[in-house]
Amino acid sequence: MVASELSMPMPTAFRGATIASASGQGVVTSPRAVSTGIDVRWRVCASGNVVGSIGAAAWPCRVSLPVGRLRGGTRRTAFLFGGHTLKGTTRKTSSGAHKKTRAAGESDDGSVPEQGSKAPIDYGEYGRRGREELRANLVTGFPKFVLVSAACISIAGLRDFFKFYKSMKHGGAFKRWSDLTEGDKSGKEGHTGEPTVIYDVKGRVIATLSSEAVRLKDVAPAVWQAIVASEDHRFFTHKGVDLRGLLRAIGSLGKMGGGSTITQQLVKNLVLSQDRTVSRKLAEIILSMKVEKRLTKDELLEAYLNHVYWGHGVYGIAGAAASYYGKTPKELDVGEAALLAALLPAPEALSPYANPAGARRVRNTALARMAKHGYLNERQAKRFADSPLPASLALRPPSDLERSTGLEFSSVEHTSAYTGGRGVPRLGRGSAAPYRAPFFVSEVLYHLKELFQGQDVLAQGGLKVHTTLDLALQERAEQLVLEDGLVPIRGDDKGEAALVAIDPFSGGVRVLVGGREYANSPFNRAVLAKRAAGSAFKPFVYLAALQAGMINPSSLIQDEEVVFDVPEGEEPTYTPMNYTRKYKGTVSVRECLVESLNVPTVKVAETVGVAKILEMAYALGITSPLPHALSVSLGSCETTPLEMCVAYATIAAGGVYSKPHLITKVRDRAGGTVYRHKGVRRLASSPAATAALSGMLRLALSRGTGKAASLGWNSETAAGKTGTSDEYRDAWFAGYTPSLACVVWAGRDTNTSLPGTGAEVAAPLWAKFMRFASEAGLGGGKVGSGGKQGGGIECWGPRFRGPENSRGYH
Repeated sequence: MVASELSMPMPTAFRGATIASASGQGVVTSPRAVSTGIDVRWRVCASGNVVGSIGAAAWPCRVSLPVGRLRGGTRRTAFLFGGHTLKGTTRKTSSGAHKKTRAAGESDDGSVPEQGSKAPIDYGEYGRRGREELRANLVTGFPKFVLVSAACISIAGLRDFFKFYKSMKHGGAFKRWSDLTEGDKSGKEGHTGEPTVIYDVKGRVIATLSSEAVRLKDVAPAVWQAIVASEDHRFFTHKGVDLRGLLRAIGSLGKMGGGSTITQQLVKNLVLSQDRTVSRKLAEIILSMKVEKRLTKDELLEAYLNHVYWGHGVYGIAGAAASYYGKTPKELDVGEAALLAALLPAPEALSPYANPAGARRVRNTALARMAKHGYLNERQAKRFADSPLPASLALRPPSDLERSTGLEFSSVEHTSAYTGGRGVPRLGRGSAAPYRAPFFVSEVLYHLKELFQGQDVLAQGGLKVHTTLDLALQERAEQLVLEDGLVPIRGDDKGEAALVAIDPFSGGVRVLVGGREYANSPFNRAVLAKRAAGSAFKPFVYLAALQAGMINPSSLIQDEEVVFDVPEGEEPTYTPMNYTRKYKGTVSVRECLVESLNVPTVKVAETVGVAKILEMAYALGITSPLPHALSVSLGSCETTPLEMCVAYATIAAGGVYSKPHLITKVRDRAGGTVYRHKGVRRLASSPAATAALSGMLRLALSRGTGKAASLGWNSETAAGKTGTSDEYRDAWFAGYTPSLACVVWAGRDTNTSLPGTGAEVAAPLWAKFMRFASEAGLGGGKVGSGGKQGGGIECWGPRFRGPENSRGYH
């Protein structure tokens, strides 16, 4: 029986200590005094009346009856279901007394709804009185909440302001502000932005660069018109801040533009930082309004054009015009100017070298805006929009391999198996840099700063930089390195790679490739990545022993399991093992190097001594610090591909070391020579020892571990050695012909395992490049003969070590 089934004309109520029905029948008097802790139990009498008692219920039923208010302001409601009593919860009233929640189905006036009627909502603890109390608490507590929130915001704002002020004060912001307002950030009279040109060894142009500041009158009007139309079309009417644009940006959450004016961008770039803070934004707005009062609009435009960033490390309109088009700013046409203006929001992502389709799309948008704001008519805008990208931005067509793999359109689906997490290769889309041979050019720019320390040579403009690069070899090497990464081994990619080629007799760097693709990673692994050398270091061990007269190629050594005592090492003993985990017994020194046996190599190292091995490595051209440990004989040391190539070039030159270099001559705008490379050559090892080692390395390439490097080309005069570090983290092949030394390295930036050894990963790429080089005439002659050594060679003997800088140049 449920509460709605009870025939009760009126509710039951407490009367003193008596609980009774409305009719007065079935009255039961409690033997206990009424209190706030009384337990009330309800039951149905035989007569049909409902009574309450202290005892247990007699029949299964549910009764929900309201009760009157007891003394002390306590209200009770009891539940009976299936013969079990459920006590109502008690809560405090506003007067401090306990209060019980009313029962389910009970209305506010204490009545029980009729059968079939909709029961009122039971708010439980949050009833009408609770809601009123909550509302009152909110009204009284809201001012406190506002005060506490305001205090927290003020403290955070002050903290942000003082942090910002301190960073600006110590970061030279006041000096930069003074330079800007006094006009020192503008161009100089008589300077028209003549670019610096970089040439390869045969006089071909590699890059045109410039960071020179120019006057606004020396810039084509289309340039500033395109920028104003695209970036800030109310530039000539506002006072530094475009309120409409700012409100539009806030309302759209930045989807309709950032709202910053050209003046604000200038202040942010030249005076403030790039931090996204309220203090920086407020300072930007205030300073923008102040600088508008000190400089004219033309002066602001001039400063902006000379310092805005155009991607790929290029700042200023002179540098952008030179890098992208090989022109001065005054020679730019409308289409070229529109493209430069369109690149400003995201110069790297929209670069025509990395994203030609995107670059053309935003260029056309800029042209449309120029027409909208009256700088062009519709016919002119359409004519320039229909034209292709300039010829200076022509892209390399996809190769046969790229077409065969379906990757010429850079499809994510097709390339996911080959990128190894490095991103999508931009095949057939250029080098993603505003110049050819980007890895080499970036290193040339670094080297220029080293040569002219304290002088901004690019700011002077008009320099003619002659380098050692062979552009044809470089671009072929870039293509081969990229294509090699598309061919997996055992279903796994080959990671990153670097390739370096050097002229053995001059030390000139002919090729420098620092990664699979410059667009995905401009990090130059050829000169900056120090990796474990593995077995590619072994020839230095044998050359030291040959130089000391302790062995010759026919000397016999026992290949067996040996435990070497290492008194100065972390471990007391050292137990090397061969790659095959097998031993060949008695072998010749020649076979030890040809088969790359580890145990005999360590025996030779112990005989000649670690000190002499390190001395030989430094004399050959290694500049990285090497550990004084017996394990160094197996390549437990780190070096860069450039250093390794220098060492093998020394062996190729018959033991004559030549200082590696990238720049041969620099001339200024007047034609005067401001730098000329002075070759440094010295004898690192005796011709006899070097010739013996070269014969061993030639056999290693033709029938030893490096046999894969001899396939597909005339390799009779070639010599080389494979290298694999522990757990297949690094794969090397280092070798040479009489006229060119080349090193290929492959590995992962995460230093995890590759799918194969140096013979499988690096040697095939080395062979492809050397075949192309030999077809270009860089081959022939007797290996290790020393060739044209010339004069001025220092005698070998004193220990040579230590770099003059961190890039491996002496």
